[in-house]
Amino acid sequence: MSIHVVLYGQFRDKAERLDEKTGSIGNIELKKDRIEKVEDVLKRLEIDVNEVSHIFLNREYSALEREVHDGDRVALFPRDMGLLYKWYFSKKK
Repeated sequence: MSIHVVLYGQFRDKAERLDEKTGSIGNIELKKDRIEKVEDVLKRLEIDVNEVSHIFLNREYSALEREVHDGDRVALFPRDMGLLYKWYFSKKK
C-alpha cells in the first residue's frame, strides 16, 4: 500500500526520481503506514507547513486535514511557486 507524492520546485530535491520528460518534477512513493492525513505526508518528508504554498490531493486543492488513502496522489508546491488557487477555490476538507 502506498501514496504517490509529486514534488515541485525546491521540494523535488527530496524525490527518489525526477520526471522523465521534464526533470522538473520529483516523484516519491510513500508506504501508507502511519499516514492518515495530508499533514502526515509533510511530516514524513520533513517539510514544514509554512514552506508549502499549495497542496493537491487527487488533483483537488486540499486542506491539511484531508484523509489520505492507499493509491492517492498528493502534489506539493513550495511558497516560491505560489498559484492563484487560494483566491478562486476553497480547500476541500
